[in-house]
Amino acid sequence: MIVMRSACACQPRLSVRVLGPAGFSLLELVVVIALISLLVGIVLNRLLPYIDEAERVAVLTLEGQIRSTLLTAAAKRIAGGRAASISELDGSNPMHLMLEAPRNYAGELRKQDRDSVPRRSWYFDLDSRRLVYRAGRRLGRDHDEQPQQDPEFGVRVAFEDRNRNGRFDPGADELYGVRLQREAGSGWLAGEAILR
Repeated sequence: MIVMRSACACQPRLSVRVLGPAGFSLLELVVVIALISLLVGIVLNRLLPYIDEAERVAVLTLEGQIRSTLLTAAAKRIAGGRAASISELDGSNPMHLMLEAPRNYAGELRKQDRDSVPRRSWYFDLDSRRLVYRAGRRLGRDHDEQPQQDPEFGVRVAFEDRNRNGRFDPGADELYGVRLQREAGSGWLAGEAILR
């Protein structure tokens, strides 16, 4: 604020008065913090289901890559005249066929070591001969519903068992191919109860 004073009528004199520091009152600060908290809550409520969906899509993407890798491995064996060796793929760990395993692959483990695998990680269960994805906790709106079953996949050789002995015999049975079969957790993979 500038105030003009004059000592005499002919010469005005300027003096500057500095006001005290301006700041927030405690009430204003509480209101601002409450508004920011409310906005963060709204944003998180909207974004968390999409984090769940991103995890599901990542699993589906890797599932597709594994399927392609299995088909390539089977085609190489057939083209190389080793169709009988396709039966070796049944129950195998498909991560061994990948050029590079994903960063969240924990390796081959026994069932009792399951709890040592971090969430949102893959591992191959040596007991059940299945590739398992240990899903993360649900963050979205459906997180308090029924517990989710971890997706499990098995490598299976598809063939017509003409001699009915339960295994693939190259001369007797007709080979259809190799597939990555969903053994558990199909509901989550299908997108049930993700973005309600």
